[in-house]
Amino acid sequence: MRIGGLASGMDIDSMVKKLMTAARVPLDKLNQQKQQLEWKREGYRTISTTLVGFNDKLTTFGRTDSINSKKATVTGASNVTATATGAATNSVLNIKVSNLATASSVVSTNGVANATKISEVYSNGAGSITIGTATINFSADETIDSLVKKINNDKNTGVTAVYDTASGKMSFTNRETGEKNITLSGDLLTSLGMTTVNKGMDAVVEINGLTTKQSSNNFTINGVDISLKGATPAGETSQIQVSQDVDKMVETIKSFVESYNATIATLNQKTSEERFRKFLPLSTEQKADMKEDEIKLWETKAKSGMLRNDSIIDKSLSDMRSAMITDVVLPDGSKINMTQIGITTGKYSENGKLVLDEKKLRAALDADPEKVSALFGQTDYSTKTDFTSKDGLFNRLKKIDNVALSSMYEKAGTSQVSSDLTTAFMVSSQMGDQLRDFERKIEDLNKRLTMKETQYYKQFTAMETAMNKYNSTSSSLTSMLS
Repeated sequence: MRIGGLASGMDIDSMVKKLMTAARVPLDKLNQQKQQLEWKREGYRTISTTLVGFNDKLTTFGRTDSINSKKATVTGASNVTATATGAATNSVLNIKVSNLATASSVVSTNGVANATKISEVYSNGAGSITIGTATINFSADETIDSLVKKINNDKNTGVTAVYDTASGKMSFTNRETGEKNITLSGDLLTSLGMTTVNKGMDAVVEINGLTTKQSSNNFTINGVDISLKGATPAGETSQIQVSQDVDKMVETIKSFVESYNATIATLNQKTSEERFRKFLPLSTEQKADMKEDEIKLWETKAKSGMLRNDSIIDKSLSDMRSAMITDVVLPDGSKINMTQIGITTGKYSENGKLVLDEKKLRAALDADPEKVSALFGQTDYSTKTDFTSKDGLFNRLKKIDNVALSSMYEKAGTSQVSSDLTTAFMVSSQMGDQLRDFERKIEDLNKRLTMKETQYYKQFTAMETAMNKYNSTSSSLTSMLS
């Protein structure tokens, strides 16, 4: 039980609070150190998500259809369309279409006009039919529309069913074109007269003088997706010219330069941010005496510079700059670097920012697009961590980023694959261990402070009790003497 200065007249709570304020100094320092470590870890998460996001973009930029993009241009007869894939090579294809591919089909010869139920066209009650590898069961009172839906919803039938209520006729058409047959069985189909299959045909196409058959009107040859829309008119030819898509490659390289500059800007900002060492994390008591805007301004300065001159970030920046300016050795032994295609670094004060001369880039692409593509997209699979002279710029940067992500994973427990700032930290890491150590120390110190505070109150209570007895005795003596 606490006696609050009834005998002494002193403000015991205030006195204990002041005594505990001094005793809490070590606890405040521990909380400040823990908060600074948490801010630093948050800074690492910002960097890791930035690098993961950049890596994802590098993967996209490095795809063949991005950095070595081709385009297909069709001239002549308009019965053919074409799209170049990443596997296409610069070439010319002359196309003549004799006939399109058609699908096998079967149409019923018997039917009852305006029939809606199976029982109206089939008197044997419930049963089943087999189409392809699928068995379709039906009941006597089932509707014909319901049966059609069953056929169309079962991928194993391999056909599309259509029923015309007006004529009472039904048809099945193969979902794939070409000479593939339709296999059917079942008394219901026999009663409908669905026994004779009209076999489909392959498309007959002449490509650069070579006559070929294609089971589909959409096919790929030499990395070019070709769609046939009809037979070629007499005396005409469709010509497909596959060439480098310079505009797409320029767009890819421009996007890369923008992403690279944004990434190093984030890294430079973190590692060069000013550190305000006098601005320590605020305690709960300090925040209580401040306005919200004051707290925000204070914490902005307190959080600043947590990663100033950080070794992981500084090494990454240094390696990235080195990777960008050194030559890439091509398979034939020749070398190429970014300056040859119009990419240079900005002023010294811009900390490695890239500057692109689009006119020079287009000239380089027109002269030798494969060489430019290799500068960016070439890969040396002999090492997963250290980049080599045979690695293109994209792969060099990915390897550097992966080393940094691995280092931050070990140190701060940040994710190596997520670009989401809300991703949880890994349990096991150097900083995670330090934070758990802080938590244990803070918990122990809180227990000791609680005990200390209790001891102070016990001492003051004892004093109050003694003074109360003294006052009582004094009053008794005074009463006796008067």
